Amino acid sequence: QQIERRQVGGHPFGQPLHTILGAIVSRVPGVDSLLALNALSAFFGALTLIPATSFAETLIRPGPECPEGDARFVAPTIAVLGMHPVLWEASTRIEVYPLAVFFALWAAARFSNAVLDEDTRTRAYFQTGLALGLAASANVVCAFAVALAMTPRLLIGMIRDEIPRRAPRPLFAGGLLGSSLYLYVLIIARRTDVVVWGAPTNLDSIVHYFTAADFASKGVDSWNEWWSHVVDLFFWSLGNGLFALLFAGFAGYALYARRRGLGRFFYNATWIFLVAFIARNGVFAPDVLDYNGYLAIPAWLAASGVGLLAAYLGEHRIAWTPVALAVLLLFIMVAPPAPYQRTRHRDRLTYDTGREALRAAPLDAVVIVDRDHWVGPMWYLQERRGLRPDVTLLAYGLASSSWYWDHLYRRHPDLQLFELRGPGGRDARVQRFLQANAGRPVQVARVALAGRLGLRTCPSDWMLDVRRRCPDAAREPELSRYASVALSELGEGSPGTDGLIALMTLDRGHDLFAQGFPRAAIATLLAGVPHLEGLDVNALAAVPERAEPLRIPPPEYQPPVALGHPAQNLHYASTIAAATGATALALKLEALSRAMGPVAPKIADLPTSPANL
Repeated sequence: QQIERRQVGGHPFGQPLHTILGAIVSRVPGVDSLLALNALSAFFGALTLIPATSFAETLIRPGPECPEGDARFVAPTIAVLGMHPVLWEASTRIEVYPLAVFFALWAAARFSNAVLDEDTRTRAYFQTGLALGLAASANVVCAFAVALAMTPRLLIGMIRDEIPRRAPRPLFAGGLLGSSLYLYVLIIARRTDVVVWGAPTNLDSIVHYFTAADFASKGVDSWNEWWSHVVDLFFWSLGNGLFALLFAGFAGYALYARRRGLGRFFYNATWIFLVAFIARNGVFAPDVLDYNGYLAIPAWLAASGVGLLAAYLGEHRIAWTPVALAVLLLFIMVAPPAPYQRTRHRDRLTYDTGREALRAAPLDAVVIVDRDHWVGPMWYLQERRGLRPDVTLLAYGLASSSWYWDHLYRRHPDLQLFELRGPGGRDARVQRFLQANAGRPVQVARVALAGRLGLRTCPSDWMLDVRRRCPDAAREPELSRYASVALSELGEGSPGTDGLIALMTLDRGHDLFAQGFPRAAIATLLAGVPHLEGLDVNALAAVPERAEPLRIPPPEYQPPVALGHPAQNLHYASTIAAATGATALALKLEALSRAMGPVAPKIADLPTSPANL
């Protein structure tokens, strides 16, 4: 979905700045478009060093309100801290956050300079507003967080006559100019040669699009739930060192607190707002990668604060400065994943699995997928790389949207028409589509999805085949073998990928057991567990190869994680082993699960009976 922004207006709200810049860089001759889009994130992630340094150096200008500082130590300190995992991670993906963070901090630096310089010109405030508008054109929440934290200083400055009373007018004018890029969404909305998410071409669809109704996530149900999310984020920040960075940054702002300019309040307000925003999500897990993008603003500001602390030591405690810099380097080297452990440059998991799944699909097949790690790569590979244009890729999550069906039928005019509107919701709509195109082979990503559509599935290497009768034997699918190799090569050096491998193998393990192949199911589940020791090749011999198919729900576990966790795989493998009579194996796997946890199943037992086993 991220990748498609180079061709269309992105998913709501559109992120037009990223779309336009992405369209430019992805067309650089001789450069792979995906590499160019990744480089865009890396470039702006690195470029953020400039406004972060400018912001800090503004606060150490000589004045009666704060001690002197040696500005030479600011930029190197911030540059070292820029390698922190929270700041590195989002800058190594095709993402909008590095772009939004750069312009949001540019606005903060420009505003702080204008206030301390007692700049009465409107240009400085126009530039501040323009930077905020451009930030909003990449990510609205990042821009709003910085604007909100600036507002008290703006109002107080106007009351004290430190800021011109006319400053809001150029500020708003610049903001409107920067955010006017959103007109791009309306300009391209009627294109039919590319994916246009939501097709916002009339009043209802425009309102639906810009209110992000497709992505309206469920909020927390109570303050207790919100507070529990804050606590989870706190312990997560202890584990990756972000809390230590935030605390050290506050020490720098405390030293250089000034009556004029932005400082402690601005710093505190940004991280409090963004933590509160993240914690309000009802569907919550501390390791959601998007959280790194939102927390990049307070993390960069914290780096600026540590730069202030280094400047103070350089001026007043010069002997301590080498020790402080050594501590910073050690801090970066131990925050997981450490620089020498990072493997994202070798991470091709979703690209390769999407490619192989498309290649393996039967001729003219309908392939129904419902998770982002299938939809995004396969969509890109088919529509932009031209892989398997005969395959009808049906994204189940978008099947409720008429614009998606319009696009699907434009790409595949040979599909038989069906009645789009009718009773039964999304599931019935997909069923009507399949009935109208009954002559085509069908593959589905998961048994749970097939069950909602009333389809019977059989094992296959990448997707699941929709057939009435399955073979009597099944082996570990190619999907899990590839995932196991990728896990051993990448380890935990590409955040999120190890969790994704655990999720993919958990899904397929459940599917194989539901289809009646418990031994292949356990082998698949264990493929998603790193560094598995103590199990020899004969460990699964006690598990039967074949059992009667079961109708069982996918396993659910607590605490929630963004994708998957190997402890969940081990627990589910233990449950299958116990259900099939392999008691010794079940106990061993359960012990490994507890050691790797915590994990608590939401279901106590699988339904078992003599007829099933």
